[in-house]
Amino acid sequence: MGLPNPAQRDLVHNRKINCNGYIRADGNFDIEAELLDNKNYDFPSETHGTVQKNTPYHHMRIRITVDLELKVTDAVAITLAGPYQICPKGAKNITNLIGLKIGPGWRRRVQTAIGGPYGCTHITELTGTMATTAYQTVGGEISRRRRAEKEEGNLPKADQDSSLKNSCIAFSQS
Repeated sequence: MGLPNPAQRDLVHNRKINCNGYIRADGNFDIEAELLDNKNYDFPSETHGTVQKNTPYHHMRIRITVDLELKVTDAVAITLAGPYQICPKGAKNITNLIGLKIGPGWRRRVQTAIGGPYGCTHITELTGTMATTAYQTVGGEISRRRRAEKEEGNLPKADQDSSLKNSCIAFSQS
């Protein structure tokens, strides 16, 4: 089952966001994200001449490393394509995320750390999706470890993780 059929339309803009979470050999986690924007038509650019249809004009990659508590221990970013020559400089302040913890207030702290006139809107925006990916990655690993400990008889059977209470309809306490 999908969305209802749309009105007649033509594709003009495409944004692809891909996020992946990895567990590292040292027990930390790498969260990687990539953003690609392109248009479905050629258009003029003062910086790049004519940007051809389906050619990325935003292309950013980010990697943050987090520990089990979701604290950022490392961060790198690169702008492979941007509409202006200065755009790659907007990735350089990503290291300001080091020491921040993913959790309530994350977006506000990220905006303070890497947003604004010295950052990149797209990289800043992408960190929200990365936070969700980090929750899924780290939370999944914690759950996997708990299941293994329960199977070995080292942990009592517990109800759902209390940190998930009222986080969405599936974990509603009402």
